[in-house]
Amino acid sequence: TVEMLPTAVLLVLTVSVVAKDNTMCDGPCGIRFRQSPQGTMRIVGGQAAAHGAWPWMVSLQVFTYHNKRRYHACGGTLLNAHWLLTAAHCFRNKKKVYDWRLVFGAREVEYGSNKPVKPPAQERYVEKIIIHERYSPGSEANDIALMKITPPVVCGHVTGPGCLPQFRAGPPRVPQTCWVAGWGFLKENDYRTSPVLQEARVELIDLDLCNSTQWYSGRIRSTNVCAGYPEGKVDTCQGDSGGPLMCRDSGGNAYVTVGVTSWGVGCARAKRPGVYTSTWPYLNWIASKIGSNALQSVQLGTPAPPTPTAPAKHPSVNPPWYFQGPPQRPSLRPPAPRPRPPAPPPSPPAPPPSIKPPQVPSFAKRLEQLVEALRGQVLSNRRGNDDMETTDLTEPTTPSSSDPMVSRPREPFTPQGRREMK
Repeated sequence: TVEMLPTAVLLVLTVSVVAKDNTMCDGPCGIRFRQSPQGTMRIVGGQAAAHGAWPWMVSLQVFTYHNKRRYHACGGTLLNAHWLLTAAHCFRNKKKVYDWRLVFGAREVEYGSNKPVKPPAQERYVEKIIIHERYSPGSEANDIALMKITPPVVCGHVTGPGCLPQFRAGPPRVPQTCWVAGWGFLKENDYRTSPVLQEARVELIDLDLCNSTQWYSGRIRSTNVCAGYPEGKVDTCQGDSGGPLMCRDSGGNAYVTVGVTSWGVGCARAKRPGVYTSTWPYLNWIASKIGSNALQSVQLGTPAPPTPTAPAKHPSVNPPWYFQGPPQRPSLRPPAPRPRPPAPPPSPPAPPPSIKPPQVPSFAKRLEQLVEALRGQVLSNRRGNDDMETTDLTEPTTPSSSDPMVSRPREPFTPQGRREMK
């Protein structure tokens, strides 16, 4: 037993170190901790997911103050301890951060609950809601949004970050079998969301087919992904909005969130598959909001080099969670100094010295004019004096012609929502 003690201590220390690293949500992304038995049932009304099957699944719940209750409204994908990804249209009626509560690591979600969540599930507040600046409620273009979590989430055996595509990945390949998950309706005309997390396999559908006349007839954009089946029967539905469309990475066991549940006509109808916002075209946008280091940490193949170096130094000086990302800082700084340079130049370039030399002969001319005045040409002297004053006035006005640069202020964005189609 004496020899076994050090081994036990080492095991405890090892587990604690791993747990500590994992609590920061900086471990591997897209790893399923548990998987449900392979079944044939699918969404709508598909099979229940095992607890921890999709550790990055988040329940976005509307909070009502009069009765202190929470109501599941949308899904989301956890990116790290501070940020999650969801759909812009989830915020049609509820745009304020205090209207929302976030639940992580849950399998069962009670609709209208006023009780604290049971561990290992965690409840969090929202610090910030960032809706894509070009989101269009009518066409559902750019239906993507981010939420900042407060306080940070603690990752564990049922909570972990999801993955996003690499920049070189391009749009998701077709055909491909992927997964969807959520607490949405189990049928199109249901009256309440599912209390248990559901999951299902779906096939990615070619965009040209999805956009054809008998399907969505031109409503699909290049930034969309269609997933489901030609005959319907399997689909996401209302309450699944904002949740992930997940495809297995070709190089391993990790799953990548390639789409965000956006909209559809009905639920599980033939030739009306689910329409998702593709995440790949929005990688730069995401990086501009959460920071490039934070994005790289959830991209397969890219986190290894930057993680030990850059993130270790930055949190103490420039935490990636509290600025809008490196692409915006350089763009915001130049407009500030640009208006200033035009103002200083008139004084440093010393236009006065260049103007003074001509003043000496002008003074001499005035003396000559006085002499001429003594000779009886007083009238001509006055006219000449007036002419010299006008020329003196025109010279100082020339430096002020170098002020044409004006920086444009960015227009404030007012988020807009829509009726939930999915």
